Amino acid sequence: MSEPFTREAIESNLIEVFSKYKHGNVEVQRTSVITADLGVDSLAVMEIVAELEDTFDLTFPDEDLPNVKTVADVADMIVRGLKESGRLHS
Repeated sequence: MSEPFTREAIESNLIEVFSKYKHGNVEVQRTSVITADLGVDSLAVMEIVAELEDTFDLTFPDEDLPNVKTVADVADMIVRGLKESGRLHS
């Protein structure tokens, strides 16, 4: 993914990533609950975190991860990290 990042590009990327890991015939949306709606298990969550950290060149604090429930929560965490590093384009 090329820099600078936009929220729209982040969310588009997240929908693509979560679509690879979801179970069943559900549509990934911003409001999708990662475990309940998408059926993503804890091992897949760790794979997703690693993929997103590589994609966005970020490290997500371990203490923040339990509070992440939806795709939008993941987007918010990425946006915060990119803002802090000055790599978010409005």
